[in-house]
Amino acid sequence: MQKSKTSLSELITLERPNWQQTQNKATSANAVTTLKQVHEIVNGPAKLLSLDLEFYSDCQPQMPGTTRLGQIAGRVYGEDDAFNYYVFSSRMTAKDQLSLLKRLDLRYSEAERLTVASVLKKVLKFIDRVQPDYLVSWDNRLDLSVLNQEANRLQLAQTSRSWTRIQPLDLEKIISSDVFDKSSGISLARMCDLLRLQHPQPHLADHDVLMIDKILQFYALDLNELLH
Repeated sequence: MQKSKTSLSELITLERPNWQQTQNKATSANAVTTLKQVHEIVNGPAKLLSLDLEFYSDCQPQMPGTTRLGQIAGRVYGEDDAFNYYVFSSRMTAKDQLSLLKRLDLRYSEAERLTVASVLKKVLKFIDRVQPDYLVSWDNRLDLSVLNQEANRLQLAQTSRSWTRIQPLDLEKIISSDVFDKSSGISLARMCDLLRLQHPQPHLADHDVLMIDKILQFYALDLNELLH
């Protein structure tokens, strides 16, 4: 009897192990530079937190064009533990403000509570609770730079920036080097196309971390076994 084949989309949505039950979790994480290492990590006890940021451009005359934090989302790999926060600011253009008010269905007075300070406080609480070993991103250069700039504006102490103490794992950089042998990079949307992953709302942080999670699921598979 011929064995039925499972499609790729089905394979990367299979239930994953619950690593919360692992007792001997590593206390420190090593740098990851290859997909072989990624495969080993996602199939091991390490806890991974995927993080993505979206931005807006400061419209105030004092800081024209400065990139500011507009949305931040995170998701723990293998778990239904996630966050998604928006920032609302008078520094946004009127068009951006109106778009966000409509998306969140909030009054202006309600949206004013969505400050960078309140959002970062929640993110830090999440990170401190989860204690991830790796901070996974898709090209983390701008994300981490803007995150630290916002922390600088808030005069947040270096010791309070828990994201700086997590081993970064730039999935885009590793895939660009290991698969495509280039340094110019590949967009998340393009990678989703190559893997036939549906990504209907790119450039929304909560949707992007879902896609990063699915790409991690793909590299958790034993590809040699699938190809033979």
